[in-house]
Amino acid sequence: MKLNLKKMGCVLMAAVLAGAVLTGCSKSAPADKKSAASNYPNKPITLIVPYSAGGSSDVGARLMAKRLETELGQPVVVENVTGAAGWIGWTKMMKAKPDGYTLSLMNMTFITSYLNPENKRDMNLNNVTLLARHVQDTTAWAVRPDSPYKNVKELMEYVKANPGKVSVATSGIYTQHHIALIALEKLGYKMKAVHTSGVSEALTTAMGGHVDIVSMGAGDIRNLAKEGTMRPMAVLDDERSKYLPDTLTMKEAIGTDVSAFAARGFACPANTDPAAVKRLEAALQKVMADPEHVAEMERMGLQVSYQNSADYTAFMKNVETNMKKTMGW
Repeated sequence: MKLNLKKMGCVLMAAVLAGAVLTGCSKSAPADKKSAASNYPNKPITLIVPYSAGGSSDVGARLMAKRLETELGQPVVVENVTGAAGWIGWTKMMKAKPDGYTLSLMNMTFITSYLNPENKRDMNLNNVTLLARHVQDTTAWAVRPDSPYKNVKELMEYVKANPGKVSVATSGIYTQHHIALIALEKLGYKMKAVHTSGVSEALTTAMGGHVDIVSMGAGDIRNLAKEGTMRPMAVLDDERSKYLPDTLTMKEAIGTDVSAFAARGFACPANTDPAAVKRLEAALQKVMADPEHVAEMERMGLQVSYQNSADYTAFMKNVETNMKKTMGW
């Protein structure tokens, strides 16, 4: 059998060239991936707000979106996706492509919803990447100016002696307002929770004399007090609120550590490109450190309380642990 050396040489050369091409491809892939990551963002970003337009959550998110556009150099489009106490919007975010182009506003009712066994949720904190905490809004109580209760100590003494007689308007079942009442009842202070569809209805219910107390954010109550519409009664925290410096805390009044607050932040799907996460986290941090943004939020009665991704994640996991303990879930 004779060997065709010329033909064999061509075959060998082809193999060498093919190997070179393959080697070149394998080396260029990481560079291409790196290039794509360094170009983030290169198209509009969607920020899902899982509530109706016009509320404080929505307004705060829109203020953030406007400033993020400047930092990121791309439009940040707010999309209100309502329903199921926020879960429809959150589900849409969690199922989105993890490329950094779909974000959502987050709050603690996300945790309440999946912990509640009645809801049978199959998603939780493991399905999101928490980017930054934006706001922590301390809960406070207010009464009408003509309320017979002059101070929180007198009020809580009456509550203890008359279980279930005093009513409190909340913004909904299993909100921080409701859970605080559950925690207080375990300590011997039983009150009647009157659940509404939100803060506006809760306030209307209280102003109409249908309940004794309304539970709201301390900043909102500050604004109502300035108008003379409602009188601050108590701050549900172990420290006084900057918005209600003259109002006793529940700890000062009855020595309890029961506290309630709303904490809002921003998240994207789990396993989002780390380069995108890093870029978003840096942009959010810069906006939240801007005195102008802090001031515009404070005018709304919302206190900017920044936490980075790691700290916000630890915070939310602690909320989850405490929620399980309080609710027995």
